[in-house]
Amino acid sequence: MHLNKNSVIEFYEFFVMDGGNLTAEELIPVNISSYESTEAPVPYSMPCWAPDDYLITERFWICVVAGITVSIISIIFNTFIFFVFVTNKQHRRSPNLYLLLLSLFDVFIAFAYIAVMSVRILVNFTSSVFLKSIWVRYMIPMLTVSHIGITSSTFLICFASIERYCITVNNFLVPYLQKHRPILAFIAIMCGVVSKGTIVKEVDIQLNPDCYGELNYWKVVPSSLLYEFPLFNQYWRFYFRNIFTILAPFFILLLVNCLLLFQLREHVLKSKGADHDKQNVKEKKARIRATTKSVVIIVCTYLMSNLLSVIITIWEYIDSASIFSEDWIAFYVLSVDVISLLTIVASSARLPIYAYFQPLLRKEMGQCLGDWCCCISEDNKKLALLDELTIPKTQLISTPDGESPSISSKIEFV
Repeated sequence: MHLNKNSVIEFYEFFVMDGGNLTAEELIPVNISSYESTEAPVPYSMPCWAPDDYLITERFWICVVAGITVSIISIIFNTFIFFVFVTNKQHRRSPNLYLLLLSLFDVFIAFAYIAVMSVRILVNFTSSVFLKSIWVRYMIPMLTVSHIGITSSTFLICFASIERYCITVNNFLVPYLQKHRPILAFIAIMCGVVSKGTIVKEVDIQLNPDCYGELNYWKVVPSSLLYEFPLFNQYWRFYFRNIFTILAPFFILLLVNCLLLFQLREHVLKSKGADHDKQNVKEKKARIRATTKSVVIIVCTYLMSNLLSVIITIWEYIDSASIFSEDWIAFYVLSVDVISLLTIVASSARLPIYAYFQPLLRKEMGQCLGDWCCCISEDNKKLALLDELTIPKTQLISTPDGESPSISSKIEFV
């Protein structure tokens, strides 16, 4: 086993899905400071043939076996959610616009997880030069897109939960939030683009001519940008990005979720003493509570999946040296992989949450799934029926009333 600190934490910030941000000083364990020096990193010291096999078995089970399995489930579930929402105009004009965009980003994030995280571990597990030669070609843009997607998803959840809270308490901001919902969704996406789009310029692939044709011919390194502009590395990457994309959304959602839970409890108590309400009013309140519950659970899954990331981030602020010591480096490496996996687990759990807490949406999902499954069989039945008809070929085929057979419309979701 090649336990090389440079190899173990080799630019781990860029491999973790939105967690574990390191400074260049910690990433490159040489005698320079990323805040005060513009020196380039020292040459790679590992043998040309040696993979990064530190805790490789554990990481293989986490990132490859579990990671690919959960990612495929997430891709299937969120693709289905996206088509259910995008094919219904009412969803696009409701707060479900945030969830529609969230499902789309979840698909990209799950695909990027396989392409970046799983393949990287697979490269080291198999020591495949061919696989690594493919991986280094797409890694940087794919990594950038995945980070943009994760941050955009975080702010989409923030805006969705804030609007849901305002609806629950009947706040005066509701008309404004509803009117400007597309703009707010665009702002959420731009938060991801602005805060994480620069990653494409922060990473580089370094070539080692002495290792041509071997595994370590390519090495992922910080780009020269981080050494030429140390303040960019310190304030933008380490302070701003950690606070803006990890800490602030986490505590905002924690606060909003607590307020939503309190309001749900108040509504339940009021509904018990309001038996005189009309049936349609009760149904509307029940739908609002069901939607609010689903948002609360979605936020809870986000908070739980990012709790470890927040702990690691705060730890780096307080005592960054200890986390990379020999006593804690194994914990850090595995935590990075677990944080990545938890992001995908949270996204794959959204379909069951929607289906369980929202009966109308569950019914629409069932109808949509039934329509897709029966589409081919229905077409075959129609063709068989046409073959059995004894109508002359020159006669126009039409229904008795002259109209095409109607297709049942989608169930509207409020």
